[in-house]
Amino acid sequence: MSIEPRARVAPERVLPGPVPPAPETAAQQRVVQRICTRVAPDGVDVGIGEVPPGGLQVWIDTPVPVEAPESWVLYHRMAREVALVGWHCEADADRLLVLGWSAACLHNRVRLLQSGLRRLSDFEHTAQRAVQLDGRSPDDQPAAEVATEVCASIERRLRWPERLAELDGFDRGSGLPHLQLLLAQVVGLESKVAGACEEHLIMARVLARAVCEQYARHRDLRRAQRDVLAESRRWVHASSMIRGSAAARPSSAGVGRPHMGLAERRIAASVINHGVPRATPAAATPRAEHLGHEEGAR
Repeated sequence: MSIEPRARVAPERVLPGPVPPAPETAAQQRVVQRICTRVAPDGVDVGIGEVPPGGLQVWIDTPVPVEAPESWVLYHRMAREVALVGWHCEADADRLLVLGWSAACLHNRVRLLQSGLRRLSDFEHTAQRAVQLDGRSPDDQPAAEVATEVCASIERRLRWPERLAELDGFDRGSGLPHLQLLLAQVVGLESKVAGACEEHLIMARVLARAVCEQYARHRDLRRAQRDVLAESRRWVHASSMIRGSAAARPSSAGVGRPHMGLAERRIAASVINHGVPRATPAAATPRAEHLGHEEGAR
């Protein structure tokens, strides 16, 4: 009986698992995930995956399919928010595609940041809301808790802190020189906007604590709010006073002043003479001439 020798069995092949995304792609996925999750309504999960050769796709990940009109609206809302970061997006009723950097979208982000920086240079609305304590009473909570909740309310109204926080840990770059310049401009403006938002929060905390302290002295909340707001207005409007005095100088005519921070405003408000030439009283004129002759004789 002849038996054919058994053929050697080839070793079992192990199929490679999914290739992990590149670090820059993984960072982009986290940012897009944060943005789309914020836009999506409660109870709606968002799925995200890579699209070869490059780009991301976002879909609504729910057990029950979302109706076409509702999904179309949701995907376009996501596309609008993601495009504000600077990416080119395409949306339909089935998914959202996030592609590479777009010069047009980056220019739009620069305009938005510049507009936000101009709006943040006005501290009046923040001061008014801060002294109102967001409708809270110092009798119900300690001053520190009241100030914390007032800051949280102001932060939600500013909107920029939440949007900038979504980009934490994301290092943006491009191989194209003109896009590199735009991204550098965007990052620089974002840093200025973040600093301006922090100044609003600092002011809100200071004013809220001041109202609580004034109220603890005389137990009159309206009076405390009025007094603290009147005191703050001197340095809230300090930049407008300096802009007016600078315009009076011939050497500075037509030169725009940079954005003034909260500390600069408070220092400026403490300076009596803001550069405006004050009229010399007639009685003081001889004294000024006398001093001039003395100086010339030395």
